[in-house]
Amino acid sequence: MSEHRSPQHRTPYPYVLRNLLDTPQLLPEENLQDFNQLFHSLVDYCKPETDRDYLVTYQATMLTWEILRYQKMKVGMLLNHQRRAFESMIHRVTKGGQSVAISEANRLATQWFSDPSGPAILEVFKKAGFPPNAVEIEAFQLALPNLMSIERLIVSTQKRLDQFLKGVEKTSKSRAEELRMATTKAVDAHASGQPLAS
Repeated sequence: MSEHRSPQHRTPYPYVLRNLLDTPQLLPEENLQDFNQLFHSLVDYCKPETDRDYLVTYQATMLTWEILRYQKMKVGMLLNHQRRAFESMIHRVTKGGQSVAISEANRLATQWFSDPSGPAILEVFKKAGFPPNAVEIEAFQLALPNLMSIERLIVSTQKRLDQFLKGVEKTSKSRAEELRMATTKAVDAHASGQPLAS
């Protein structure tokens, strides 16, 4: 149902969409401002005109947000495995004949987590024959089964987004193409650490 308001009081979005933007389905640690920034970046790129255009843009935003969510989870998964990876490396160094006492291992762990590039730690690993990024490699190997599960979720969501855009094509091929380019741009910007255009 359209609202009958004077132009100066009319908001740019349909009523239903305003409610959705106020209460999107976000996880507790996710930021509403970041979500709205993603939505507005798609709006700025696609320039929706009708209520349906806005709702389609919102749905594309939700699916894109889900992809970005899983990408962040991959990074978090690697970070969660860092200490276990470091402990594994120290254990290997100790078993390899390096006399690293438990207290020394704890000291090195504390030092490494405050400064991963600390020369003392790098020297210990270097003497044991490990490369400077050995802990990151070990963390990746430990996290790999979980990373593969997250990757499957990303692929599944990308397929859902693609199916959604194919549905949009039935009524507006140009709108679907604009959304496809906008969502791809948003995902690429996130992957490269660039801020979304607002």
